[in-house]
Amino acid sequence: MKLPLLVFFLAILTSCASLRPAGPALVQGSTVPIQELQATLPAGAVKFDLYLPAAARSAPLVVVAHGFLRTKANMAGWGKMLAAEGFVVAVPTLPTLSDHPRNARAIGELTQWLCATLPYRDHIDAGRIGFMGFSAGGLSTLLAATDDPKVKIWVGLDPVDRDGLGLAAVPRLHAQCAILRAEPSPWNAQGNSRTLIEALGPRCQTFLIPGAIHIDAEWPTDAMAELACGKSSDQCRSDFVSHALAALKASLLSPAH
Repeated sequence: MKLPLLVFFLAILTSCASLRPAGPALVQGSTVPIQELQATLPAGAVKFDLYLPAAARSAPLVVVAHGFLRTKANMAGWGKMLAAEGFVVAVPTLPTLSDHPRNARAIGELTQWLCATLPYRDHIDAGRIGFMGFSAGGLSTLLAATDDPKVKIWVGLDPVDRDGLGLAAVPRLHAQCAILRAEPSPWNAQGNSRTLIEALGPRCQTFLIPGAIHIDAEWPTDAMAELACGKSSDQCRSDFVSHALAALKASLLSPAH
């Protein structure tokens, strides 16, 4: 698919304000405290939602990034679920459309801001941080995780590399990592995360979700996204959730940490 046509269809995705609350019943009926916040950072002003776990003690922080032409609303299900599982979760709307290095800086700066600013820092164990991102957000979180020893794990939700930025960053990534893939399609650049998987080698957990389409990794998706990409599957989304949660727990919540 040529880029102008791809951008046209992706622009259609933003025309629908309502989000379909697709996803596993894992969070149905749960009440997770959510704060809508804004931080003024060197990379730009960033609006984000902060989800807090029920426990009063400090907990690992996971920053979750949305895909191209999407917003923090499209990853709200991830925020609620991870907070219910004991994580502090920040879900920002990234400051730029496609400046992935700048978005990466914003993610890193937001993490530092949260770890240094009262009262948020009191909820966070700054020694246990994870980044997770969907599609282009997978690339931005990968770039943000490089050279940062505080980031213990990066999880890519059907991540899409652009201009070789992710591939060039791989040698500088020291965190554990997991890549969860949908079936190849134009929406994930024909599954180009496979080049990241090859470069990362055995230190990266990889899972292909059989039958999954690209938007199964965002939560919630919406009707316009399904019109462009195909019908989303709650079962495939549950598979993404199960694998991502297992990877994050193993790195950030296991007794060794």
